[in-house]
Amino acid sequence: MNPGRLALRFVAALCLIGALVLWQGEALMQHLLPSIALTMDLIDRHHNVLSLDITKTGADTVIRLEAGIRQLILTGTHVTYADPRARAVITTPLATFWLAPTLFIALLAAWPAQRTAEWLLRALCALPALALLLALDAPFVLDALLWALHRDAHDPGGSSPILAWSAFLKSGGRFVLAGLLAVMLLGLTRRVTSRSACGTERERATGAP
Repeated sequence: MNPGRLALRFVAALCLIGALVLWQGEALMQHLLPSIALTMDLIDRHHNVLSLDITKTGADTVIRLEAGIRQLILTGTHVTYADPRARAVITTPLATFWLAPTLFIALLAAWPAQRTAEWLLRALCALPALALLLALDAPFVLDALLWALHRDAHDPGGSSPILAWSAFLKSGGRFVLAGLLAVMLLGLTRRVTSRSACGTERERATGAP
């Protein structure tokens, strides 16, 4: 395998996928917002999502989250009681949530396949893998931003699993996850298609129908 050719394929794939995200990323995310809101309500019993939408802040396209408190929250030694009037509004750049999917698809598209069936299997496996990448990213990062408000106000320097996970993703973890998932999927699809091809060749050699 020529490293230079592989690098060129990766750069070309990255540019194409990046252009597609710039063109349709906002529309795609609009369809995913209800699932993200549902996931947040499932993983966090203390907050409830009141609205989740995409808006413009200056020249930036951001996800805007408005949330309330539905259960008592203990932050350090401070207690925040559930209040139906309480509201928290946060925004975060939309583009950050497409970083991992973009890298993941570019890696799959750039890596050579030995057989046509391998491309088809990659495409089929890529859909649930993309769903997993987004599920491990957007809902948790958005929810962590809510918890960061409590931490900053009442327990500076404190942490929690969701805050640690969000910090990991923001500090390069998105790329680590995308790379690991791509490597696993590439290895799996190559192994499956190789076994299938070997089985077919064995049947032909033995004259099996």
